Amino acid sequence: MPVMTVPAANHRTPIVGMLVALLPGPDRKRSPRQYRYRMLYRHTDPREPGCAMVWEVIGGREPYQVTLERLPNSKYRWHCSCADAVYQGDRKPGHTCKHIRGIQACLPTLELSDERPPG
Repeated sequence: MPVMTVPAANHRTPIVGMLVALLPGPDRKRSPRQYRYRMLYRHTDPREPGCAMVWEVIGGREPYQVTLERLPNSKYRWHCSCADAVYQGDRKPGHTCKHIRGIQACLPTLELSDERPPG
């Protein structure tokens, strides 16, 4: 999976990164398509529980948001706003959508939690 990181050009503005990943597309043939992950938010204290990062995902039928939540036990949990993550994630424990798998392949390994989100 080809990946590149593009840092922001102006260093006086907050650093915004972009990741690019080749993932199965939204068509029936699942033709490979370029998905772009643009960082919208990154918490300044990496040790504090709560929202650690928010990414906008563009390249499919609709834009989605992928978030990384830091839990009080110092583990992490991913969330995605796509229909696959919302509907399949509730029915199949351990299910991960392609948007989350794509960004996980680009970022360093994090200790993830097996806990399911409430609700």
